[in-house]
Amino acid sequence: MAMGERRFSTRKDRDHRDRDRDRDRDDEGGGRMAMGRRRMKKVCWFELNHIEPDYKDIKLISRYITERGKIVPRRLSGVTAKNQRKLAQAIKRARHLGLAPFVAENMK
Repeated sequence: MAMGERRFSTRKDRDHRDRDRDRDRDDEGGGRMAMGRRRMKKVCWFELNHIEPDYKDIKLISRYITERGKIVPRRLSGVTAKNQRKLAQAIKRARHLGLAPFVAENMK
């Protein structure tokens, strides 16, 4: 650009370009969510099946532990807050008894 030139010729052009940039950001998934798109609400598996998390049920507990041995957060698992607390306690009990790992075995 030459000295003294303005990047935008009028306020109208600037507003138009800003709006286009915001629209592009919506399409990419960054920033605000596009209108009309909503994720389905996750339903608590324990509430559906009328089961409480138990430290002895390793197969069930392992669904809520990542490969690295971390407890999956509630926003990802869809478990209610009440059952997430029970689940965390069950995982910790299973770890202390040696039924569930504290960390992944082959971490390098």
